[in-house]
Amino acid sequence: MLAAMSMRRLSFVPLALLLALPAPAWAAPCAQPDLTARVTGLDECLIVKSFGPAEASPANRLIVFLHGNHSDGSPAISMVRFAGRLARQAPDAVAVAMIRPGYDDETGQRSSGAIHDRGDNFTAQNIDIVADAIARLKAHYHPQRVVLIGHSGGAATAGVILGRHPGLADAAVLVGCPCDVPVWRAGRGRKEAAWTSESPDRYVARIPDGTRVGVIVGAGDTVTPPALSKTYAADLAKRGVATELILLEGLDHYNVIGDGRVLATALRYSVAEPR
Repeated sequence: MLAAMSMRRLSFVPLALLLALPAPAWAAPCAQPDLTARVTGLDECLIVKSFGPAEASPANRLIVFLHGNHSDGSPAISMVRFAGRLARQAPDAVAVAMIRPGYDDETGQRSSGAIHDRGDNFTAQNIDIVADAIARLKAHYHPQRVVLIGHSGGAATAGVILGRHPGLADAAVLVGCPCDVPVWRAGRGRKEAAWTSESPDRYVARIPDGTRVGVIVGAGDTVTPPALSKTYAADLAKRGVATELILLEGLDHYNVIGDGRVLATALRYSVAEPR
């Protein structure tokens, strides 16, 4: 009887008050963050797939891969083989494919956090979680340079990190980026839907001097059309950010990430330019 009365009382709690309650108890850092398979990001635990030298070394280059939204429900492993390929090309580099908050890998292991139906999920909270995890990897490996490679929603995440967490990464390669989220949403018929994701173009002014950004898009991309990348690259150039716009003919939103020029660009950016 008392339990039923308690439930009835709870049903009358205003929605705003419920939303203000503390985060669920299952939101917690990794119990055993080994930084090669699991890494803490704020109050969450993210799954990572690491390739390259296991020990911290000042000579290492740290390159972090961020996958797209996987809206088809598939495991978020689209960047794993590319991380392994990069590590084989550059034995002194540590390549880490990070499973973003709420996504799982091919074994069913899941990064904790909110996935937001695999759509509206490059939110400020999720971006800060990823950034904190990258900061912990950086503190562990002591790399000379940090480069981010992001595809689609991962590109949006990386682009926001450059300005929201200035100095965390030295460079980024953004592939198939929805870099102007309001314009991108409108183009996909989502103009009226509520949206909380961050937009990389709003952070351009906060990107530190010396940062390098490659903006790569397939000429046949209909998910994140080339116009989005072109406008974003132009904004970066106006800000004085060292920028390359690479338009790849014959490629679309999905097969562009496998083009060798993506990894080649990241490897170039992972080496400091001579002064």
